Amino acid sequence: MSGNKNNRGRQLRGIALLSVAVLLGVACGGDDGASTETEAPAESAAPSTDAPATTDGSDTSIPTENAGNRDGQTIKVGIVNNDALLPEIRTGAEIAIGAINADGGINGAQIEIVSCDADASPEGSINCANKLIEENVAIAYTGLDVASDAANPIYDEAGIPYITTNGWGPVQESNANSFILHAASGAFFVGPLQTFKDLGYTKVGMIFADNPAGKAYQSKIESYAEILGLDVTPVYVDATTPDWATAVATLQADGVEAVSGILTEVDCIGLVSAAASVGFTGAVFAGSCNVYLNVLPDLALGTYNQVDYWSPLSYDDAPAEIQARLDKYSADMTAAGHEDLINGFAPVSYGGWMELREILQAIPNDQEVNGETVKSTIVSQVFPGYFGPDLHCGEALWADSPSACHSTLAVFKIEKAADGKLVRKIVSDFADMAGLVN
Repeated sequence: MSGNKNNRGRQLRGIALLSVAVLLGVACGGDDGASTETEAPAESAAPSTDAPATTDGSDTSIPTENAGNRDGQTIKVGIVNNDALLPEIRTGAEIAIGAINADGGINGAQIEIVSCDADASPEGSINCANKLIEENVAIAYTGLDVASDAANPIYDEAGIPYITTNGWGPVQESNANSFILHAASGAFFVGPLQTFKDLGYTKVGMIFADNPAGKAYQSKIESYAEILGLDVTPVYVDATTPDWATAVATLQADGVEAVSGILTEVDCIGLVSAAASVGFTGAVFAGSCNVYLNVLPDLALGTYNQVDYWSPLSYDDAPAEIQARLDKYSADMTAAGHEDLINGFAPVSYGGWMELREILQAIPNDQEVNGETVKSTIVSQVFPGYFGPDLHCGEALWADSPSACHSTLAVFKIEKAADGKLVRKIVSDFADMAGLVN
């Protein structure tokens, strides 16, 4: 697909700072749109988004009394992103908002975007927060901002809810004013362990960066492993110049049957390469990574991934209603001239805004859409997921990440389709990780 090389280059340039996000407890990785991927057909007819179904097909129609009663109103929302790292996350949000506005907006009201490009520094995140507050936005949505913990207290004081799709720091994981629409970071720790258990393994290896964050993760993962009845062998690698081959060889010599770790995209490339180089024959779980599929397509076969939403890469295994939404997403991206980004990170923010549409539409029309009403509404009921599980934002599903709106992941194995493309084939359907360890 045209433009994929440039898209991949942007991702690789951002890996260094994305590593910061992982050290803050984020499971990184996503679809990067190279020729290895299964694409959702962009030319398919786009279904209406008036009443998207939940993942079980139930109706989510807007209450009649809420339909069209905000005609002439404008709802200001902030969008903050590290555009130098992953501009496609902003693109997905903007395309979704454009589609929502074209389809009637929020009960007739049009969404107005207040944009801010954060520079991955605490100062940049704080500057964006101040800008959004001055513009009197109803919500502050962050696509990717690895320093956004610094801005959370500012949003708190202003009464503006901080909403993101995946958490970017420990402050927002437990902040009552923050809402992480998708899975808690801890769920990404449990996913590989449960997969290894399901595969019948009992002795597994986990690779950590040799720094305070890595040691903190080791303690947490070992506690989850104990609950699941697994024996975990930890190995540390230098955080800046990791020796992956030595790490995997050490685990192999210790008799481990499967290996994973807290991994960035670069780390996944290192892990998968090292496993092949030392002849490791056990299971390799490459987190939520995807760039390695293009860098190491032959070695990627047979590895495992986990994600908290259906993507174009897993289109063939997705339920019919999710396929229809992926079709609409692809059509909207293509119409806006961003066909090259369809399989990148854009589905995360696009789907997040389709979920936010349902939340904003549930605010009674006799109430202003502002921080207070958004916060009271988002925790008031279960809202339908768009590309993934439904949102339970008021239920504190994960003990040390109560801001997360679900704790559900699916596990996939990388296989080669008949046409030669690499695809994610589902191994374990979406399951609640919190229920396994909490």
